[in-house]
Amino acid sequence: MSAGAGDVVGLRVRGGRRALLIFASAALVFSVLHHADHVIRGSHSGWPFGSEVTPFTYSLLIYALILPAIYLTAGGRDVAGYHLFVALGGLALIGFVHFVPVGGHEAPIGDIYAAYGSASAGLLALGILAGLITSVAALAVAALGTFRMRYRSTKGG
Repeated sequence: MSAGAGDVVGLRVRGGRRALLIFASAALVFSVLHHADHVIRGSHSGWPFGSEVTPFTYSLLIYALILPAIYLTAGGRDVAGYHLFVALGGLALIGFVHFVPVGGHEAPIGDIYAAYGSASAGLLALGILAGLITSVAALAVAALGTFRMRYRSTKGG
């Protein structure tokens, strides 16, 4: 393996990929925890944990999008633009589903916090949602920065 700027050497990742791996992995972990939260409290869940196909079901597709991006990034591929696409799509989905007041939306305080009947469990669930939003936003920022850095280096500026 050559020692170029974009190589993966042991656990050291160069070329801006470290931040992409960290934030994409964090988003993956928080996404799993958030989906588990939906299933545990039994609200706003759906197939395969219930009989109906719901927005929850479609949100499971995030794993089919983010896992290949993590794999490719860890393997040394330049997929910052793809990470940016996934992160912005994820932010749009999370924001719409949890914060836009349309019929059937999930209100974070009422549906997440209050559903548990326990302050500590409710705060943990809200903390997971906050961690998910923060990690996906950080992934978008890191991907944009990496994408811009690589674009500028190819343009010579």
